[in-house]
Amino acid sequence: MPFRKKNSKYWHYDFQFKGGRFYGSCGTEDFQTAKAVEAEARFNAKNSPQAHGKFTLSEALGTYYSDICKDQASAKTSFSQAKMLLTELPASISISDLTNRDIMGAVVRMRATRQNGTVNRHLDFLSRSLKHMATFYDAKVPTLDFKAAKTPEAKIRVRFLTENEEVRLFEHLREDLHDMVRFALMTGARQQAIFGLKWRDISNEITFANKGGGTYQFPVGRPLRALLSALPKSNVIEHRGYVFTFLNERGERVPFNQNNHWMWDRAFAAAEINNFRFHDLRHTFGTRMLRHTNNLKLVSELMGHSDVTTTARYAHVLASDKLSALDEFGAVETKAIYSHSRSKSRS
Repeated sequence: MPFRKKNSKYWHYDFQFKGGRFYGSCGTEDFQTAKAVEAEARFNAKNSPQAHGKFTLSEALGTYYSDICKDQASAKTSFSQAKMLLTELPASISISDLTNRDIMGAVVRMRATRQNGTVNRHLDFLSRSLKHMATFYDAKVPTLDFKAAKTPEAKIRVRFLTENEEVRLFEHLREDLHDMVRFALMTGARQQAIFGLKWRDISNEITFANKGGGTYQFPVGRPLRALLSALPKSNVIEHRGYVFTFLNERGERVPFNQNNHWMWDRAFAAAEINNFRFHDLRHTFGTRMLRHTNNLKLVSELMGHSDVTTTARYAHVLASDKLSALDEFGAVETKAIYSHSRSKSRS
């Protein structure tokens, strides 16, 4: 039944339907008209997607983006993924009507212009979106075989920084970028997670944005805390929330973005470090940490991998270390046997 708020001349409505609250102004002083407005609002509520669990693909992707992705460092990537999916699948199709044939058709079309890994990440975004809608909005979602629709990816390269390369890099790197590179080597965080990191994300642990959505926690030890406490703050009020900034041509400390790649490329070239990208600092962390701990599960958790098989790409470190150890052991044994045989022949 419409009601009047204190100090308001208009009637209002306020009701609940299937766990959702619907309220607002009727926009009229006439009670009978207000009842008609409320009746229309109740009708719309009963026929809304939330009421019957039927959502279009556009609504599903938009809801997932708004609920989960928009405040993450990877928001731009998530928006791009949603946009691409809506160009390859009908935006108005009900998600309950999606079929494996629809999914495979979209995969084939995307594969024509994109790498397999990129297409697979788009599928992961779609899968997470549908799961979100089913979990939180009681959406009717069909059983789709996303795993079968994925395409095998090329073997991921693992390029890491040697100790000599690290020395050369810091010799040629702009001084205002040193702390960011040290942070990358100490945490293995992804580039976008570092670029978007804010002070509110740091306490006894750092909350990093994960690739494709979600977050993971990284503990802050003494060396890392010392690095963070010494970081200069931005001299621009609107940027003071960012952890890492650099000096632009006006002397302002501003956050990083994709347009700043030239700074890294110039340093890598000057240091004669070939076939190396900023992301390889993450590979360097994984390689070094695995060599130090010999614990694949620990490294997997520190890098925010959802599956330890992803971390297995660094297993070459253990294999090479074992081979080196066996070679050294063999050399020692051979020398011992040779020395023993010589002493025996002399006697």
